[in-house]
Amino acid sequence: MIICLRTLSNEMVKKIDSSLYEDFKSHYFGDEILHRLDLCSMLKKKQPNGYYYCESSIVFGKNHEAALVKEALYRETQALLSRLNQIKELLSSPEIRMKISKELFEDRHNSNSKWQSYIDSGSPSA
Repeated sequence: MIICLRTLSNEMVKKIDSSLYEDFKSHYFGDEILHRLDLCSMLKKKQPNGYYYCESSIVFGKNHEAALVKEALYRETQALLSRLNQIKELLSSPEIRMKISKELFEDRHNSNSKWQSYIDSGSPSA
């Protein structure tokens, strides 16, 4: 459940008029089991999954350590996916692919020359 209070002009509501909830002050809405509380920023860019940027999480219950490990793995995965997307974007550039091909070809040519020098002289060239 995400609690967010804004006006129609997209301004944050700082205080709710008590007359709006007066009839519900003694109303029992039921129980909700809370496992984790996410402290999210609505000002930062949303995560790739559409969820608000999570500044921190508080985990409750017996599975605290497992949840911490799972959350850490999730954050690491998100960071790696972000880096992977940056690499893919770089590799989509024809100029970058041309530079990589050139470097690979030159390294292969230099490696073959050194090997040929070794064969010809009986020892590696300095």
